[in-house]
Amino acid sequence: MVYASDQEAILASLNILESRETLEADLFANWQARLSAQLADMTRGFSLSQLAPDLGEDAEALKDQLAQPVPTAVERQAAYQDVMRRWSALVERIAGDPRLPADARLKIVFETGQAELKRVNELCGDLLPPDVVDDTEVTPERLQRYLVDRFSDETIKVTSCRILPGGYGKETTMFAVEGDSFHGEFVMRRDRDEPTVDNDCHRVSREFPVIRAAFEQGFPAPEALWVDTSHELLPGGDFIIMTRAPGTTGGDVHGASGKVDRSLVELLANSVAELHSLPPLHELGALTEAISPELWDLPLKEVTRRYIQSIRDLYLREMVVPSPAVLALYGWVLDNIPDAPGRPVLLHGDIGFHNFIVDDGKLSAVVDWEFAHIGDPADDVGYVRNTVGRSLDWNEFMSIYRAAGGPELSEERIRFFQIWGHLRNLTASQLTTNCFETGKLSELKLGHVGHSMMAGFLAPIIALMEPQSA
Repeated sequence: MVYASDQEAILASLNILESRETLEADLFANWQARLSAQLADMTRGFSLSQLAPDLGEDAEALKDQLAQPVPTAVERQAAYQDVMRRWSALVERIAGDPRLPADARLKIVFETGQAELKRVNELCGDLLPPDVVDDTEVTPERLQRYLVDRFSDETIKVTSCRILPGGYGKETTMFAVEGDSFHGEFVMRRDRDEPTVDNDCHRVSREFPVIRAAFEQGFPAPEALWVDTSHELLPGGDFIIMTRAPGTTGGDVHGASGKVDRSLVELLANSVAELHSLPPLHELGALTEAISPELWDLPLKEVTRRYIQSIRDLYLREMVVPSPAVLALYGWVLDNIPDAPGRPVLLHGDIGFHNFIVDDGKLSAVVDWEFAHIGDPADDVGYVRNTVGRSLDWNEFMSIYRAAGGPELSEERIRFFQIWGHLRNLTASQLTTNCFETGKLSELKLGHVGHSMMAGFLAPIIALMEPQSA
């Protein structure tokens, strides 16, 4: 589910907190019964003890632990966290263990995903009545003082200032300015005090050089004017100031807002191919773990493996209670990375209509580069198919992409990266809510994301995998 406003997101978070408080015993009992049944079916049906004795032994130990009485809420919470950690680790091993048949491993991934959807649906429930209003941090008055000081120009006036809803990773503010030395319409992309996901370009100090490099190569990235990491007159997270591109977004993270005509299909396909045709941007140096000089010369499979492994490791480091479905999927994807020809390229990492600024049917800019990294061009193309694929003629898109210089990409390779794109977004959403639940961040609207958005990412993964399990 996607929420249109911060207020709705806050209400969803309150609903989860209320469910945990009032239905804790029922939530635990339902989860315990389902996991016990899944473990019993798995150990009987897959002959774990014969094919992989170590996995069978760990599964039996989990079944025994689940059978132990846990009468108090405190004990139930401790048991839940411990079992979830152990089950997550076990199911990741099962999903990636070549001793087991591929169809059996895929069945485990599928069943674990279904169980996670059931758990989350029980936790989320209905929304509470609206009774919470969020406040904004960047005001026109504060922004104006900052700009007057930066340009030493008392004629500068902020004529409009609006913080956009959402902002789970960064806060986005649209503003307009009149003045002698600075005027026009602009966008501020602002870090949280602590990032919800601290890798890739999730800090603006790392996002800024990627945007500038792409823009200077002629790619339709925003015109990033400056990045500020020292801003006493505007306290809070660091930020980028960019010229506002004309137009509006054409949809959200789950798809387009309408049917895409051929002219826009051409523009999208040409733009993605143009990005993937850029030369290695060695000027970026060792910007992040996933944008580093040695990666430009590695095989595609190895670059992809390092990237996926780094996000999986980040997930395990940060998550207090990891999701078995998520780790089962990591076990599968790390065992199924395509061994493809070609060279690593710069990837946007989050291409879709939610990050396309469209003006009069034309692509004005591709924004939000916080997931930028070096990797397989099929990574971006698979993500495009996730977010835009149903709104356009896919064969036509791929034909234009190849004609514009994009490499030949097999259906299986694209499908793998579709699964990975959904898994990465599911990982990021869970890490966001983990920041709230561990007290790292206090914004109430973050409390629901990892739960209520799970179905939007996990269900498409299951749908992509389901035909293989037949």
